[in-house]
Amino acid sequence: MAIRSYVEHSDILSAEQLYYSVADRSILQGAALRAARGSITGLLGRNGAGKSTLMQCIFGTRKPDEGSIHINGVHTKCCYTIPGLMRYLPQGQWLPPALTIHEVLKQNAVTEESLLHYFPNMASLLSQQVGNLSGGWERLLSVLVSVLAPCRFVLLDEPFSHLMPMHIQQLMLLLTDMRSQKAIVLTDHQYAPLLEVSDTIFLMSEGKSIYIREPEELQLYGYLPQSTGSTIRIAHE
Repeated sequence: MAIRSYVEHSDILSAEQLYYSVADRSILQGAALRAARGSITGLLGRNGAGKSTLMQCIFGTRKPDEGSIHINGVHTKCCYTIPGLMRYLPQGQWLPPALTIHEVLKQNAVTEESLLHYFPNMASLLSQQVGNLSGGWERLLSVLVSVLAPCRFVLLDEPFSHLMPMHIQQLMLLLTDMRSQKAIVLTDHQYAPLLEVSDTIFLMSEGKSIYIREPEELQLYGYLPQSTGSTIRIAHE
């Protein structure tokens, strides 16, 4: 695997030694993550490993007990309060159901042209309300708005969830194109497309993040069974 070098003078996100606990349960125990414009960072881990919590601590909607977030070397708190800095796609539904797709795009400064460039078959849906969309179309719209909206960093929690294979392939193309404009971090239990589109991989385990240099390490750490060894790969290896 050849890891893409960070673009000189690009936006760089660095989360360092993050700890987070709820009651007596330690969720993050020194987790770290690094992402930069020009690359896609994939975050893998089993259920309850702390992937969503790590993203929320970076975004600022959860406050870590210890640790720091840096943007281009500057200590930054509550990234979500800084206009144009960062977007976060949560797992659940978050788009207002009463709005039409056209209204959602306008509110998030996303042009219809950019949306239809990758998903032209959404043209017939633009006047529909979000609440009338199927779960798959609503999820796809949520991902597209998060990725296409103006920002420097985007965090995607389960972007492939509920999507048809054809839509996943087209979304991967969009992510590949957009990485030159913003740093992208994504986590998903569908590891095959995540590995294919990601330039850098971290594995969450026991509250810590492990930098994965070779895909076989995912088997050594017990995330993937040995039987998948001939099929897994990481982008640009």
